[in-house]
Amino acid sequence: MIVELVRVSLADKASLREWRNDPAVSKWMYTNHVISEDEHSVWFDAMLADASKVYWKIVADGVAVGSVFLTGVSSQGSSCEWGMYLADVNARGKGVAQAACALSFRYAFNELAVDVVKCEAVAQNENAIGLYESVGYVRTGLQTDAVKRDNEMLSVVTLEMTRDSWNMSESNVLHKLSEKGVNING
Repeated sequence: MIVELVRVSLADKASLREWRNDPAVSKWMYTNHVISEDEHSVWFDAMLADASKVYWKIVADGVAVGSVFLTGVSSQGSSCEWGMYLADVNARGKGVAQAACALSFRYAFNELAVDVVKCEAVAQNENAIGLYESVGYVRTGLQTDAVKRDNEMLSVVTLEMTRDSWNMSESNVLHKLSEKGVNING
């Protein structure tokens, strides 16, 4: 399997909304309401125009299966925020997510020259947190009742990946991907 990241373009607008509204994806987001076409259009158009954001679609063997993104990117910034989701259930558990991590980390550390890539996950999302730790993220904290979603308070795990941490874990991640038959393009 070949996994690559392709920059999001106007042609991906409907797919991103569909993926984000999928209950299997939205249940782990800070907001889980159904995103209307108008709401999505406002967000999508602003995202495309915002130089501090980099959004890709994750493509596995030619099929778009999810999204990975960096936000809070600035020309003098030493860190950025990272996030990802796989919307295609058939892509899960096959190394696609790890490959998307590797490709996005390479971009963040090599192209953007950031020193730290930060992320957050709803504390109950143990699968995501396990994935993040498997590629080298380290937990930095737990924010109890950090996000109010509907009538529910969610706790959030914060994690960081430093340039040094990625340099130490990259070859191991690539080896695991190779064992799964996953090649990355980029």
